[in-house]
Amino acid sequence: MKGSFTIKTGLLFLLGGAVVGLVCYNMRDRIFGAPFTVATASDGATVSSPFLSVAGTAHHARTLLINGRPITLNRDGAFDDEVVLSPGYNIVEVTVQDQFGKEKTKTYHLVVTPSSTVALAKPSAATLVEPTP
Repeated sequence: MKGSFTIKTGLLFLLGGAVVGLVCYNMRDRIFGAPFTVATASDGATVSSPFLSVAGTAHHARTLLINGRPITLNRDGAFDDEVVLSPGYNIVEVTVQDQFGKEKTKTYHLVVTPSSTVALAKPSAATLVEPTP
């Protein structure tokens, strides 16, 4: 039976393929970088509050930066922080770096339109009171 395909040979190839597939699956974070998710306003959104909550998870991450500021991750890779936005156009960048130096960045473009504005009147000279000694 020289050159014939046996069940034993087929099972050996199947087992070898499964091992190679499992190794590649487990190496995906090292190949593609640390996966992370961010829960915040969607890109291009208009928000009324100048305070933006940025939360999510970053598995296998060494550092996480929000607009260049380092953020602490808990043991599960979860993070939660708040960013102060200026009125008008804002850019929020969330960057993750893994232990191998690979970086991933998600960028959010947001517009802040305050829901109400407060007008401050300039005090007139007649309302100023001088302190008496």
